[in-house]
Amino acid sequence: MSVPILIPKKCTGFLIEQMDGETVLLHPAKNIIIHANETAALIWQLCDGNNTEQDIVKILSSTYPDSRDQITRDVPETIQRLRTQGALDSG
Repeated sequence: MSVPILIPKKCTGFLIEQMDGETVLLHPAKNIIIHANETAALIWQLCDGNNTEQDIVKILSSTYPDSRDQITRDVPETIQRLRTQGALDSG
């Protein structure tokens, strides 16, 4: 049995803003505010419905090669957290 390939996609209606030096994902209509560090915001932006989790790991690892091990752990965890908080489609 094959494992399904996860292709995370941003939920519509979210905006990314800088507020008081912090990055926040906002959904004004649903009154959702998610505080995100720089890495989480970058991961969210890469969740365009085309990149798989592995694609995102590869993109970030090529940009930050010294952090590959951390990126490999952080990407799936961050995607799951953003999905749970309502910023990513659950499909």
